[in-house]
Amino acid sequence: MNDRIPRLHLISDRWLCPLDRFPELARLSVDAGVDAVHLREKDLPGRALADAGRALRRAIGDRALLFVNERVDVALVIGADGVQLPETGLSPREVREIAGPRLLIGRSVHDVEGAERAAAEGADFVIAGNVYETGSKPGQAGRGLEFVRSLAERCPIPVVAIGGITPERVSEVLRAGAWGIAVISGILGDAKPAEAARRYREALDEVIGGGD
Repeated sequence: MNDRIPRLHLISDRWLCPLDRFPELARLSVDAGVDAVHLREKDLPGRALADAGRALRRAIGDRALLFVNERVDVALVIGADGVQLPETGLSPREVREIAGPRLLIGRSVHDVEGAERAAAEGADFVIAGNVYETGSKPGQAGRGLEFVRSLAERCPIPVVAIGGITPERVSEVLRAGAWGIAVISGILGDAKPAEAARRYREALDEVIGGGD
């Protein structure tokens, strides 16, 4: 089951990379080793989100999984591979009632209890953070490696870590128990995003052996 869950997730942020440029950046990042791309644009109306999702799917093809944040309807309409649910959104159980087995379901969590609840409700994985201080969450201290370790020990589904993770920190995050990592500014904010994606992939493969 775990082998269905990607290791390196790239998450959109149109303030760092406008949506008209994101598909090409995503394509280059997938070429460099990203294996999941998330369309996370909470305030876009459905049609604009669907159009962005279709453009993204054309760019990455089936070489990486495509996730849509929260909007199960858009994910189904555009043929996405999965949906990423915010902690305050629909439960994984409710989404499974709508989508059946068609979608992988991720849940964003911020504590062990949230991760355990996501697993009990049928999520396939959780994205947990923020591990380190990050510009995406100004003023929020990082929860640290012990946070990752606690989640991995108590949560029966894969934990994907997010928040301030640089390529140099990938090894310690995975060795604390994370299945993979999710990145926003570490790729989108780099002057050479494809090279940044490649550094993340190489760092992951050093730990997991390149077998995924």
